Amino acid sequence: MRISYLLITIAVVFSACSQNSGSVSKADRSEKQIRDQVISMAENYVMDQLKDANKRIDNNGIITIGDEQKRFIIDPAKIYTGLIDADSEKDAIISIFPFQGQYEVMTEHLIITKSDGKFVLIRVLESDMQILSIKDGVITANVPEHSRNNPLFNCASCWEVIKYQFRDGELIEMK
Repeated sequence: MRISYLLITIAVVFSACSQNSGSVSKADRSEKQIRDQVISMAENYVMDQLKDANKRIDNNGIITIGDEQKRFIIDPAKIYTGLIDADSEKDAIISIFPFQGQYEVMTEHLIITKSDGKFVLIRVLESDMQILSIKDGVITANVPEHSRNNPLFNCASCWEVIKYQFRDGELIEMK
């Protein structure tokens, strides 16, 4: 009796533990595919702007692509996915960070939508805003209250959260 009870217990525990081990959900695979395609598009965008570019990937997965005059930092953690345009296909925004010499210049946000099963770069937006999220067609961003040439630009409390929608190729602030 004890042996059969023990075998049944082991079988139940083993089957419960093995259901999810090593398996990746369809949603996780889809998200990874989106991220891989977006990174590839960002790399191609950057490579088109540079001559004799070198590419480096650090231990954290951050990609640096540059030449003698300019370099770009692509951080896979700065990819935001969600619905941007009017269809039901998941879209993305990736922020890339250009440097001229030692100085960071205006951040570039690549707005990428999925149309007919393909991702398309539809807009590059230069802005110091920081994308926070994309949800149900609303892009939430942290935006500096002061321009780069203002001494208060780096003031930690001088940022505001603004919600946008992407309409007709433009980011429109929601009121």
